[in-house]
Amino acid sequence: LLRETMSSLESHLPPRQFLRISRSVIVNIDQIQELQPMFKGENLVVLKNGKSYPTTRAIREIQQKLEFR
Repeated sequence: LLRETMSSLESHLPPRQFLRISRSVIVNIDQIQELQPMFKGENLVVLKNGKSYPTTRAIREIQQKLEFR
């Protein structure tokens, strides 16, 4: 069981490889398959394993990270 805040965990991960897409989700950038626009400016991050997560991050920030990997 991991007893650490998300901020602390995020600070230990390489920022070029991992991205915090919401308050409770950090993803490996290489595992992102696509970004899907949703309603009212919300977006969905779809991973290669089929799982999807809503994101609170600006879509442009995620797209920039994906371009520079």
